[in-house]
Amino acid sequence: MILTLCISSCIVLFTGGIALSLQMKEMKEQLTAHLVGVTSLWSSTIQTEDVEKVIETKDNQNPHYQNISDQLSLINEKNSNVQHGYILNIDINDGGVTPLVTSKSCEELGMRVFSSFDVPDVFKEVAEKTIETKQITHTDVYKAEGTSWISAFSPVLNQDGEVIALLVISTKATSIDSFQKEIVLSLCAIFLIITILVYFIFKKLLTRLLDPVNEIISGINEVSNGNFQVKLQVVDETDLGKLMTRFNYMTEQLSLLFERLTITSRHLGDGGHHFRQSTKFEDAIDEMENIIQKTKILKELQRAEKMNAIGQLAASVAHEIRNPMTVVKGFLQIFKTKKELSDEEQAYVKLMIDEMNRAETIINDYLSLAKPDMESMERVDGVSLANKAMDLMNSFAMMSKNIQLETKIEEQVFVNGNRSELNQVLINILKNGIEAMKDGGTLSLRVYQDGSFGVFEIKDSGIGMSQGELERLGTAFYSLKEKGTGMGLMVCYQIIERMKGKIDVVSEKGKGTTFTISVPLDESQE
Repeated sequence: MILTLCISSCIVLFTGGIALSLQMKEMKEQLTAHLVGVTSLWSSTIQTEDVEKVIETKDNQNPHYQNISDQLSLINEKNSNVQHGYILNIDINDGGVTPLVTSKSCEELGMRVFSSFDVPDVFKEVAEKTIETKQITHTDVYKAEGTSWISAFSPVLNQDGEVIALLVISTKATSIDSFQKEIVLSLCAIFLIITILVYFIFKKLLTRLLDPVNEIISGINEVSNGNFQVKLQVVDETDLGKLMTRFNYMTEQLSLLFERLTITSRHLGDGGHHFRQSTKFEDAIDEMENIIQKTKILKELQRAEKMNAIGQLAASVAHEIRNPMTVVKGFLQIFKTKKELSDEEQAYVKLMIDEMNRAETIINDYLSLAKPDMESMERVDGVSLANKAMDLMNSFAMMSKNIQLETKIEEQVFVNGNRSELNQVLINILKNGIEAMKDGGTLSLRVYQDGSFGVFEIKDSGIGMSQGELERLGTAFYSLKEKGTGMGLMVCYQIIERMKGKIDVVSEKGKGTTFTISVPLDESQE
């Protein structure tokens, strides 16, 4: 209802404003048309010879000057609306305009013949337009000396058709100003009446809304105090009624949330007993943080147990398989030296030896999990290590398709770690980057310092990974390569974790992958 009344009020104001504006426009047009008609009529009475003599002599005592002045004064006498008329020089500049002949009424405005007189810019613009077009023109309403005016301009032409001066007749537009003030006052009165009417109607409707609003506020206070059993009485299907329905749904969900938090806390430890005695949101948030932290710890424990199980499996299996594989590999190498074998048989033997080498690499990865290098940590030159790793991978990259290697060293970095294991991590991830770029690309290794860590950033422009593939990265037996086992990256993660560092991976399918390896800086680094 309020909206309808406001729209109706706006329509009334808009319609009234348009009607009054049209009346004011019509009044302005009538006044302007009358002024243009007067200017056109009296322009024919101005003698060109008189104007030329005034321009030549610049003497206000000259009979020619008096002839024109009498004509201009006669204009004032014959036309009550016209306030003054005068002849202007066509030389119009920033300093103003120069009157050549004026009527007596012009002296009251401080206008002096043959002296520059300041006028508004709109006056100058219309005067220049008259000179250019040689047609009668007029201004819109403008302000001068604190009064509203409308001026009409008629060119004074010599025998050659050139404009030598301008006849200007001006009239006050105070009636338009008065009418405009009446319009504003009328609209303000209408707006005030409508505002008062809307205020009382709004106040009445607001009173009807206070009861359900107060009920909602009371319910919010109850929830703030921990009472989630509060229910609001929904009486209608208005917006407030829908809000009360959503409020009831919210309290049900909060009650369910606290109940689930209590059960989860009870399963995870002793904290649930303390939490059951509280229904405050602060306690709920603290408990959720505790649950998240405990869940992370459980995941780490599960991962550690999984790694331990894999390590034990590696220790028990690798030694049993390695010896017979060594024997088989030795006999295959002997067979390969036999000259009696055909080229096809030689190829088969070579293929078997390659597969034995790959199996041996997998066993070595298992052994790395089972028996990690426990040598003492040392000060490692990160820049030197990165350069050597890139030099080593250069030949591997050349054997692949068009792959470019880039090394970006920003500063000298010394980290605290195991040199051989760090080298193993860099080579493994660099090799994976090269293999990911099947159609060529760029592989870069950037070394820099970030806080208390030395960072090795390896970026490729390969096939990239999806979010699901990223989440499984570094787990045993998961690999994106056809013949991969996933053990290589798993060993890398384990090595960096032993050095109290971390590996972060950012990747986008089809756009490449970035591995960020962070290793603690050596404390003796300056």
